[in-house]
Amino acid sequence: MKADTAPSGYGEIKILLLPFCLRKREVEDVSAIARSRGYRVVVATTTSFALSEVRKAAVSKKNIPVRIVGVVCDGRAKKVALGLFLLKARQLFKRLALMKTRRIILSRVTIQGGTRSMFGRRDCDIGNNTVPREDLMEALYGGRIFFVL
Repeated sequence: MKADTAPSGYGEIKILLLPFCLRKREVEDVSAIARSRGYRVVVATTTSFALSEVRKAAVSKKNIPVRIVGVVCDGRAKKVALGLFLLKARQLFKRLALMKTRRIILSRVTIQGGTRSMFGRRDCDIGNNTVPREDLMEALYGGRIFFVL
């Protein structure tokens, strides 16, 4: 996507989730780019920490949609997809009970150098992984949608 295009979703809560396995300089650069576009940046050391930070950011404004850009490796993306299936089922039951649900938009950017396995970090090069800038910019501008709840 072009850099001169205006960012989408001015009425959204925006969160960028970064993994701990990126280069330190990479985390700083990506964080600066995301913050300039209105994203709250969370460097996830564990999955539970990432989820708690997303809850903290999203709980303050109940009816505003949430846009989450996750920078993950292929192995983590498979695990996250299983969790999203359960979240989608939860939202379906909330709608059947006539309860309000929030729209959640998830975008995914795959890191270069991360693990491809379903569990574990057998082939992950922690501290040397990078984020493809073109894919990241596209996701920050509203593209690369992985899942909409």
